[in-house]
Amino acid sequence: MPKIDADIWQDLTYADYVYVAKLAEDHGFENFWLIDSTDAYDDYCAWDSLVAINTSRMRIGPNVTNPLTRHPRVTANHMLTLHELSKGRAILGIGAGDNAVRSMGEKPASASVLREAVEIIRAKFKERKADIPIHVAAVAPLNTKMALQLADGIMGGVGGGTTAEGVSTGLQRLKDRAKEVGRDFGTLKVEVAVQFAVSHNRKEALEEMKGPVSAMMKGIFVQRSRTLPPELERFREEAKRAGEAYDYFDHLRSYTREGKLARHAQLVSDELVEAAGMLAGTPQEVLPRMKAIWQAISPFPNVSLAFRPRGVRAKRKRSFDLLVKEILPKLK
Repeated sequence: MPKIDADIWQDLTYADYVYVAKLAEDHGFENFWLIDSTDAYDDYCAWDSLVAINTSRMRIGPNVTNPLTRHPRVTANHMLTLHELSKGRAILGIGAGDNAVRSMGEKPASASVLREAVEIIRAKFKERKADIPIHVAAVAPLNTKMALQLADGIMGGVGGGTTAEGVSTGLQRLKDRAKEVGRDFGTLKVEVAVQFAVSHNRKEALEEMKGPVSAMMKGIFVQRSRTLPPELERFREEAKRAGEAYDYFDHLRSYTREGKLARHAQLVSDELVEAAGMLAGTPQEVLPRMKAIWQAISPFPNVSLAFRPRGVRAKRKRSFDLLVKEILPKLK
C-alpha cells in the first residue's frame, strides 16, 4: 500500500491546524509538510513546532525551504531544534526557492548554491549525530542530478500528480535518471504531489483550483519553463492573461486571506480548470482519478503520495477532511 504525506500550508486557524495535524497522524500519514513562504503564509518555523508538540509519530518539516532567504546554517539550527522538540521526527525539504525568493524580486538559487547548502546542512546534522532526512525539490535538470546523488528523498521530479499516466511516465523518467548517475532508485524516497480541492459543491471545488491553474500558466507564459499543452490551445488568450497576472502574495491560492477572489483567479474560467485536468470536484468525481494514481504508484514501495489540499483557511481544512473521511478509505 502506498505511503501518504500531508502537505498542509499554514493559513488555518491555530485550532484547525492542530485538528488537521492530529487527523493526519490518526489516519496513517507518514510526513507532515509545511510551506516556507516569505509573504503568502505564516512562518513555518513556528507552526512546525506546534505540530511537533501535538503529534507523536509523523515526521515534520518544510516543503520546501531555500538557501537564499534562510542561510543553510540557520536552517540546520532550526531543524535540529525541531528534531529535539519532536523527539527525533524532523525532516527537511529544500529547493532553489520559488515564491519565497521571487516575491522579494530575487531569482532562485543556482544548482551550485543549492548543492553547497545541502552539504553544509548535512555536515551540521552529522556533527550533532542527528538522523534528519534531507529531501530536495528537483525541478531543473542540474538540481535533479544533485538530488539523485546526495539526497535521501526527492520532491517534484515526477511532475504533477493529476493523471495515472503522467505519474507512471514521470516515475519511469526519474528511474532512468537515477540509473544514469548510479543511484539505486529503490533507496530514494520519492514524493508525488497531489494537489486537489474537494467539496460537495462542485463549483466551489473548481474555483479553489483557479489559483493553481494560474500558477501553471505563469510557468508557461512568464517563466517559459513549460509549453502550453495542445488540449489547452483554445484557451491561449485566457491562459496568458491569468499567467501574467499571477500574484506570489497569494501563492497557489484562489482567494486572499480576507476571502476575496484573487485577481489571477478571476481570470480563470471553470472550463479552463476542467480542461487543465485539475483534481477538483465532489468526492465521487475525484475518487476514480485518485484511485488510478494510487494504483500507478503501488508497485513502488519508495514512493509516497503527498496530498496538498487547495483553498484558503476553512476551505483547505474541508478538502483535507473530505479526503481523509470519504476518499482515502476507498483507496486503501
